[in-house]
Amino acid sequence: MAGVNRFTELLFWQKSRTWSKEIFQRTRRDPFALDRRLVVQINDSSESVLANIAEGFGRGTQGEFVQFLGYSLGSLNETQSHLVAAFDRDYLEREDYRALFAQGTEIRKMMVAFMRSMVKTGSGVKHIRKYKSWSDEVWEMYEKFTGKQRPELYRS
Repeated sequence: MAGVNRFTELLFWQKSRTWSKEIFQRTRRDPFALDRRLVVQINDSSESVLANIAEGFGRGTQGEFVQFLGYSLGSLNETQSHLVAAFDRDYLEREDYRALFAQGTEIRKMMVAFMRSMVKTGSGVKHIRKYKSWSDEVWEMYEKFTGKQRPELYRS
C-alpha cells in the first residue's frame, strides 16, 4: 500500500465503482428492472466488491486487507454469475454482457496481482515489521525528556 493514503486512490477500487454504477444503470431498464430479486442481488454484490476493498483498507493490517480483498473477489464472482443469469434471461444484449463480464475479469486480475504483491516473499503480510505502539513511543519520549522511568503499570 506504499504511496496510497486512501482506498479511493486504488485503481481497482475506482474500476469497481464504475463497474457497479454501469450495472446499476442497466438494472433500471425494462425488462431487467421487473426482475426485482435479481436486480437487488446483482446491485448488492457489485456494491460489495468496492465496499470490501474499502473496509479491508481501513482495517489497518495487511493481513486483514488481503482477507477483505478475498471477500471482494467472492462478491465479484457472484456479480459475474448474476450477469450470466441476466444474459440468459435476455435482460442484457450480448455486447453489454460481454463488456460487463470483461470489466469484472479485469478488476479480478488487478486485485489478484495486488494481493500477490502483498504476500510475496520478503514483503507484505509474511514479513510484517513490528512497530512500536503510539503509547510506547509517548512513554519513551517521557523517559527521555524527564529522565524518569514510566510507572510499572505502563511497561510492556
